[in-house]
Amino acid sequence: MTRPESPPTWLLPSGFEDVLPARTEALEYCRRALLDLYAQWGYHQVIPPLVEHLESLLTGSAADLDLQTWKLLDQDSGRLVGLRSDMTPQMARIDAQTSSAKELRRLAYAGTVLRARPDLLGGSRAPFQIGAELFGVDGPEGDLEVLSLMVESLIHCAVPNLLLDIGHVGISQALADAAGLEGALRADLLQHVERKAWPDVRAWLREHHCATELSADFDVLSRLHGEFDVLEQARQRLGHHPAVCAALDALHFVWGALRVRYPDLAIQCDLSEIHGHRYHTGLLFSLFGPQRGEALASGGRYDDIGAAFGRRRAATGFSLDLKPLLRDFPATERARQIWAPAGTDELLWQSIQEHRRAGYAVLQDLVSQEVPDQQTLRARGFDAVLIREQAGWKIRQLDS
Repeated sequence: MTRPESPPTWLLPSGFEDVLPARTEALEYCRRALLDLYAQWGYHQVIPPLVEHLESLLTGSAADLDLQTWKLLDQDSGRLVGLRSDMTPQMARIDAQTSSAKELRRLAYAGTVLRARPDLLGGSRAPFQIGAELFGVDGPEGDLEVLSLMVESLIHCAVPNLLLDIGHVGISQALADAAGLEGALRADLLQHVERKAWPDVRAWLREHHCATELSADFDVLSRLHGEFDVLEQARQRLGHHPAVCAALDALHFVWGALRVRYPDLAIQCDLSEIHGHRYHTGLLFSLFGPQRGEALASGGRYDDIGAAFGRRRAATGFSLDLKPLLRDFPATERARQIWAPAGTDELLWQSIQEHRRAGYAVLQDLVSQEVPDQQTLRARGFDAVLIREQAGWKIRQLDS
């Protein structure tokens, strides 16, 4: 019996990949452009650690992130630690530890996160996540700023035909509260709503002897998706719940402002959408590109997450994975390349450094001082050569 062959040593684990030069240059260009954009809006970059104590990483969102988090035993302390699968809990911890109770705080971040399982079949388990979080603003003005910055992010990454989907977890939660539900029962009902299993919702309400009026409200909720007029329909049908009215006011404010700021942005809503409701507390939003499969960027309000770190703070933010955006990203403009001959001549070195400081990419031939023919230089991506003249080293452009 022959033994099965071992996989090649160069084969990477499923969900991991090398990012080769062209994509790396595009990724770095987008990363730098977005962080510069966020800085212009007052968001200061922080770099959280890749590893934290497990309970810190899973605070407020354990049901959503637990299965995504790699878990390790810290040999130093004997405690379980995790490799971050999302940076939002880290931002909440940083804010709680370093800000005053009433301080408005804007934080940005960029870096690799690690997922125990990919979000999609065949997807990456090492997304390059970038995002922004706003702390200390209770009202929809904060949601509007974060949403606007999310839209600007994808515009900066040259994504056309954007579609924004918005919702509010407070609407479903208000209906669950109207049933007088708490704890596990409330969570069970909301899990059915999150799955949009409406027959199961109706059966669950009957089984738990909830009022017929409440079942009718959930039936209405299941049909509240579409464009701007859905907000008025929701107010007419569910306006007898004060918390629903408050949620609709926030959606109306944000939606109206976005229509003025981005007239070409397609916007729709699904008022029953409550993904991540275990830690989200208000607006939810996702931004889609032309193919409109998985969201390219998403976020929402999560006011309660900081309580576990000793300070409950109003918070809203978004994040995106840069890697999928690079598939259709236009090639970045490369620096003009100059060929330089081998040698340690001081004037040659000074000329090479001078042109590098001027923004050129100067590649010195480490073997030969003989200038290759122009066809060879062009094939290797060069635009010019450094040659020695009586007055010193000068650039000679290649023939076009």
